[in-house]
Amino acid sequence: MTDEDPPPTPPASPAAADPAPAQQPVSVRIRQFAEAVGPTTLVTALLFYFGYIATRARYEYFGVPVDMTGRSNQDLMLDGLEVIYVPAVILFLAALALVGIHALVLWVLSRDSGEGGPAASTSAFVAYGFLLIGVLLTAQALIGVFTPNYETSVRIGIVPVSLAFGPAAVAYGVWIYGRQRGHPLLSERLARNGAMFAILLCVAGLFWASTQLAWAYGQGRGEEDVERLADRPEVVVDTRVPLNGLPTGVTETRVGAAGQTAGAYRYRYQGFRLLLASGGRLFLVTADWEKGRDQTVVLPYKNDIRVQLVPHGD
Repeated sequence: MTDEDPPPTPPASPAAADPAPAQQPVSVRIRQFAEAVGPTTLVTALLFYFGYIATRARYEYFGVPVDMTGRSNQDLMLDGLEVIYVPAVILFLAALALVGIHALVLWVLSRDSGEGGPAASTSAFVAYGFLLIGVLLTAQALIGVFTPNYETSVRIGIVPVSLAFGPAAVAYGVWIYGRQRGHPLLSERLARNGAMFAILLCVAGLFWASTQLAWAYGQGRGEEDVERLADRPEVVVDTRVPLNGLPTGVTETRVGAAGQTAGAYRYRYQGFRLLLASGGRLFLVTADWEKGRDQTVVLPYKNDIRVQLVPHGD
């Protein structure tokens, strides 16, 4: 090697040649997931799901399985529109409240930034409060999840809401305490993973609570249907063969002469109210139908029956 030759370049270390990629923030991950799923797909799936849950609860009140009703996907989505308003309003109000709480916490942290030790500061008290509330809510959720006979597991909203906000309150309390001390309690990687799991549990809890709300809404619609059965038009059914096991309140009358052909409608039944007509079937109940006492009559809507509707008189 001559004096004019440049000195050899030292080989790059593997760490410098291939630096480890930085971990993405939680907000970036959520945005990427939302872009991958698509808002239209997500809204359509939620409408179908909530419509299915509400319809199932509504007609199971009458002892009719939802699969037997033959409701189309479009019908279920329209039913979901009735259900999703209340969870959406509650969710937006909760988000607005959380924004206000976060703004208040930031104000407390900025006010206590120049004061004494963390144990004596207001921000430390706020952090301990969030930690305590989060631990209590998480314990409530765990009791409801792992002990099905416990009374909290049957109360609408308590267990899923505790699951949604318990871990989130713990994670938020840890963040407040670390912010007040001037350095985080956990490493950046561990903090991000913990925040991600808290968000997933929050989403699962809110989805669970929305499912319970949709079921309660469907049961409420069933109870409302029972109260208004007498106001519905009466269904008069003519058949060629007699119906057995008539519910209370339905009367049978012979129509036509005895010498008519076998194909004539010879039996008339009065006193029915139409619950649902779907999937080629008529789901009939009586005006004074009572759960646990009366049954729902299902008739295939074919050529061997004839139906007349009599308006309810005021």
